[in-house]
Amino acid sequence: MESDRRRFLAFAGLSPLVLLGAGNALAQSAPCYSPEALTFSQKSRRRSLGFMDVAVDPKRRCGGCNFFTAGEGGCGNCQMLGGAPVTANSSCSSFAPRS
Repeated sequence: MESDRRRFLAFAGLSPLVLLGAGNALAQSAPCYSPEALTFSQKSRRRSLGFMDVAVDPKRRCGGCNFFTAGEGGCGNCQMLGGAPVTANSSCSSFAPRS
């Protein structure tokens, strides 16, 4: 019984720290755009280029692409997507590595 109480108190004491860490992770991964705000044309272009919000291959991330223009907080714009906003961690089939 005493060990259950200790385990509960230890967990309760750590919970705020865990939530604080999760809040920071969410703030760092905040989206650069709202998918609902994209026009039909923008959505179609993303589909045709195989756009993914999170790159499967870290070597082909938007942040390392010649068509990407960096902004603030890991966000930027893509020339292939008509200057539309993307994250540096996104990717598409038109990746062209920076020279």
